[in-house]
Amino acid sequence: MTKEPYVDAAKAAEFLDIPIRYLTDLARAGRLPGHPLSMGAKRNVWRFRLSELEEFMSKTGANFTGPIHRRENRSRQSRKAENGR
Repeated sequence: MTKEPYVDAAKAAEFLDIPIRYLTDLARAGRLPGHPLSMGAKRNVWRFRLSELEEFMSKTGANFTGPIHRRENRSRQSRKAENGR
């Protein structure tokens, strides 16, 4: 049995037809299967398996047109106001 090779974020984003930054944001948020490889204190390099992405998409019917997290799209002040601070 041969293992499927990992692909970089550019190839995975092309496969899903989404921007690279959006792909890595989704993976970082845990909404997409990905494998981070540490490359220093502030930078992670992500690798993906196309079969995992395809399986994930077919099982979940994922639609990545909305925001990743609703909290990310609100300002800090509006979150403080909601929490009564």
